[in-house]
Amino acid sequence: MTADAHTPEPTPGGTATPGPDATHGPGGAESRDASAAHATQVTGAAPAPAAAQLDWRQALADRRFMAARQAYIVSGGTDQATLAALGALSDVQELVHERSFDKAVKRIERQEQPAPLVPWPELIGQLEALKAAAAQLDRRDPDAAGAALAELPDDNWFPSEYLTQLGTVRIYDSDLAAAQTAFEAAVALDPKHYRALTNLGNVALEQGRVDAAIEHYQAALKVNEDFSNAHHNLGVAYRRKGHLNKSVKSLRRAQRAQQKREAAVARESLGKWTGASGSKFLKYLLWGAAAVGAYLILKAAGYL
Repeated sequence: MTADAHTPEPTPGGTATPGPDATHGPGGAESRDASAAHATQVTGAAPAPAAAQLDWRQALADRRFMAARQAYIVSGGTDQATLAALGALSDVQELVHERSFDKAVKRIERQEQPAPLVPWPELIGQLEALKAAAAQLDRRDPDAAGAALAELPDDNWFPSEYLTQLGTVRIYDSDLAAAQTAFEAAVALDPKHYRALTNLGNVALEQGRVDAAIEHYQAALKVNEDFSNAHHNLGVAYRRKGHLNKSVKSLRRAQRAQQKREAAVARESLGKWTGASGSKFLKYLLWGAAAVGAYLILKAAGYL
């Protein structure tokens, strides 16, 4: 798995190692774990109500932006400013899922006259804090990430992302039970947080609960079928079960998903100046990278 995969990743032997996703404030581990436990109590891990039964204002207060937008539409809401603001918040939530914090900020700033549903500058500040924490976790420095996350208030607007990052720090701390609690709280708040679902699979795999790990990875892929981490770790889990054909298939899908992601990033970076010849060069470059990637993935998994 690549370094920017953003989740605890398996080693070639199939064990999970900490990945860039979470943190705690210096000296604040106990209080942050209490926050995770509180989030679990608040949500009760109960199924989310159907959109027709959900008040969009309550969903918004619960930081469930996608659900709030859907509930507003189902309830017959027609105010265009409110629809636009809820649409922006839904987009932001999706971008946070993929850790595209800069894009999330730009999505907020792109609004011409945003409806005052939420304190927009406050959201931007919290996105910057999450971005800083994620960057430190990419450097495998959970303490520095903790300093960034400590800037977030307990009632921040992105609790599921905060809890997902917190859980990753607990993995760095070798506290799998606390990590599991944080990831479960994140999923209870946001069932579509596919990175949190994948991290639950990673914890289960570390604990030897292979069947549970497979279920979590499959749940993550139902939300985002192109999430390469879940495909890769699912391949590792299948290998533990002795399902070699399924393992190879998942590893290859991980490689293709990663190639697709890298191609999208490359197109976005080069699109402004790349002409026809540059596009052809980029295509050949990606084909070469795909071949090398497939070889390395299969070799790391013990098949080559």
